[in-house]
Amino acid sequence: MKVPKTRIVADVSGEQAVVQFLLTHVRELGDVQKIIDEIEEIAYNYNITLVVLNFSRQKLLTSAFLGKLITLNKSLAQAGITLRVCCLSAQVAKAFKICRLHKIIPIFATEDKALAG
Repeated sequence: MKVPKTRIVADVSGEQAVVQFLLTHVRELGDVQKIIDEIEEIAYNYNITLVVLNFSRQKLLTSAFLGKLITLNKSLAQAGITLRVCCLSAQVAKAFKICRLHKIIPIFATEDKALAG
């Protein structure tokens, strides 16, 4: 089932949710927080055990967004929910590596691989 939000769209299937971003650039802190809130709402309200963030539309990420991803990962993990990311552009992958997020949040080349784990 597709769950549209204002800044993301989530495809919920069983206990898994794949989240795609509607914005290609997220620069404003307010937008970052709203995206995180929408992801958490989906994860908690649909009894999800796995959330995959598909970054195929994202070309750049701000440090605020990266910081919020760390917080999101922690809060989801405390609720027993796994967070994975996929389809990173070269720029986004570089930002993940610089911030060492790849050691905290698993990165996959494709959505199918992220879902399979």
